[in-house]
Amino acid sequence: MDRLKKAWPDLGSSVLIDLHLEEFKPAQWREAKIDNTFFLGCHFDGFESQALLAQRDAAILPPFKGLPYDPFRYQLYTPDELFKETASGVSLDQAIYCDYIAKGRLTADLIEALCRRIHDDGIDDALEGLRRKKDPEKFVGFMGGSSNKRSDPFYKKTAQLARLLTREEYFVVSGGGPGMMEAANLGAYFAKHTDDEFDAAIKTLKEVDDYSDIEKWIAKAREVKSKFGKGCESLGIPTWFYGFEPTNMFATHVAKYFDNSIREGGLVQIGRRAVIFAPGSAGTRQEIFMDAAQNHYGTTGQYTPMIFLGLRQYAVDTPVYPLIQWLATTNYKDLLLIGDDPEEIVKFIRTHPPVPKPPKKDDRCGFIPKE
Repeated sequence: MDRLKKAWPDLGSSVLIDLHLEEFKPAQWREAKIDNTFFLGCHFDGFESQALLAQRDAAILPPFKGLPYDPFRYQLYTPDELFKETASGVSLDQAIYCDYIAKGRLTADLIEALCRRIHDDGIDDALEGLRRKKDPEKFVGFMGGSSNKRSDPFYKKTAQLARLLTREEYFVVSGGGPGMMEAANLGAYFAKHTDDEFDAAIKTLKEVDDYSDIEKWIAKAREVKSKFGKGCESLGIPTWFYGFEPTNMFATHVAKYFDNSIREGGLVQIGRRAVIFAPGSAGTRQEIFMDAAQNHYGTTGQYTPMIFLGLRQYAVDTPVYPLIQWLATTNYKDLLLIGDDPEEIVKFIRTHPPVPKPPKKDDRCGFIPKE
């Protein structure tokens, strides 16, 4: 609203989103410059103002009613907000997920599909806002299985690695769910806590080892946060496509999407400093090869370290690492690491920065694109 008043009366080539504009009367709208102006989900003082704007060729998309989510939301979520109880007696997260399933994950009607796309675009915008506030070159992505228990040795190892990286001022990003994703956000959260507090937190969490009982799983995480107080920031990027997996409580910023393809693509791209693959199964394998393809073609303008946490899983039980080594071009073959030691991995990240992709002329457009 402050930006609107500062720009007034020139609203040409502007997009106004989810604003309460009741204080602006028809006489004021007549004074405004309306040219290629869009009003999305805005609230007006009455029909006369909207009719006047429509006559002046403004595009108006009114607020949608009856939805458990706000399509015009342009800010990230927090875990407390997602798990706050609604009037229907369930959490906001569950209410949105149930509505999502009822209307069809892949078969929603046109209006519902439009609302979801608008919502996800807003999350994109909010995520970009977070990147601008931080240093995007310090973002480290963590991928890993959602079904891994809190008692899994690699749960603690993943948390230790995230904790060390956060202490060195890297910014941890995970898929935002349970298992190894929770471990990454937990480690970041406890970066400034003592070793004893970190160990005690994991011991407490293991009392509810997995999310088979979601309410107890969340309650145990809340207990830990209540006992040990505020932690360091990190980001989780979950999706309602896998809404049966709860968002973890330790990511301080949550970019939750409806569209999993948008979420997956952003997840492997946002870790510009490095991407770490903790133990996982099919979803983690998918992310490995998405990241390898991204590195192969340098689609983000650079070649980024790929780190495999789990020597046995990735080199012995399933030979994923040898395959990635075989696939790796000279562009990123020296940016691969496999190991079980968090301190060794931190050192590797510190000493192996991403490699910029050399500029290449785009023959179709006749210029060298800026990466």
